[in-house]
Amino acid sequence: MQRVADEDDWVAEIGEQLPVSPLSALGLFLATIIGARLALEHASTRALLESVFPLVAATAVVSADRWLVSRDVSMRDRLTVFGYGLGGFLAAVLVTALHLYVLYLEGTGARAPLYLLLMGGTVGVGAGTVAGIYEIQQRAAVREAERQSARLEEFASVVSHDLRNPLSVAQGRLRAAFTSGDPEHLQEVDAALTRMDELIEETLSVARSGTQVEDPYDVPLVELASDAWTVVETDAATYETVGDRTLQVDPLRAKQLFENLFRNAIEHGREDVHIRVGPCDGGFFVADDGPGIPEDEREEVLEQGYSTAEEGSGLGLAIVRAVADAHGWQVAITESEAGGARFEFTRGG
Repeated sequence: MQRVADEDDWVAEIGEQLPVSPLSALGLFLATIIGARLALEHASTRALLESVFPLVAATAVVSADRWLVSRDVSMRDRLTVFGYGLGGFLAAVLVTALHLYVLYLEGTGARAPLYLLLMGGTVGVGAGTVAGIYEIQQRAAVREAERQSARLEEFASVVSHDLRNPLSVAQGRLRAAFTSGDPEHLQEVDAALTRMDELIEETLSVARSGTQVEDPYDVPLVELASDAWTVVETDAATYETVGDRTLQVDPLRAKQLFENLFRNAIEHGREDVHIRVGPCDGGFFVADDGPGIPEDEREEVLEQGYSTAEEGSGLGLAIVRAVADAHGWQVAITESEAGGARFEFTRGG
């Protein structure tokens, strides 16, 4: 489940400032009361029968909340689960209270009615938590479907717009070749077709890279960077690794990220640009000594279609962002020590 952009509202901000997660606090409170009652009654058979399922429910609620935290679920979604759990508590208390009232009217009554209300409410919290988790999973599925739809729209837009120019060139040159018989026109046709193939491959990479990584495994940072460097046309450019760390990645996608960063540095930097790769706090970085990226353009360069080159597709850094999103990395662009661009990738927190 991914963090969503709209979670930074006042509800989520208040939730982030709480010393303990509300759902865990509720589960621990209920478990403590149930445990205290068991201790006071010396774990009698009656107390055990009354308390075993509520105690399991309270413990499960705390475990579910810890699981949500470990999955990096946003505070907004965790508060949604808490709301469902609290609603389940109140609904169960109401049903239990009505039942106890019927018993009272019949003159039978019940022993420790307040405790029975609490027991019923605890089971309700468990049921509400399950419903809340299902709800946020459905929301996550809807968000992913919306992202996929947006990627398809972007793909169609790039295909229809960026392919039009090389296609027109190929058609024009082909007509000229038929008219003049000059084979040099066919070289331009070949170049245009090659450019179209590159655009299609790059656009497909953006469309495919946005999904979550299903089966990542540990790969050294140095290995990923070195493998990517070998497939990039570097000319006079150089690179070095300054330290190493292990990353949990899909190697094919991660290499794609490094390849596009290397190409970006080479295409927009000096002929002999020097690139450095190494670990940083919480992740890794790729830096160069090129002209850098102006501060007011650092967000735009990661968007699909943004390019300062006349023949650029604007897809290279969009692929970088898509691969980073798939791995749960946040991307920050700053200035390198040499005055060039520095891309930092850290685990989203």
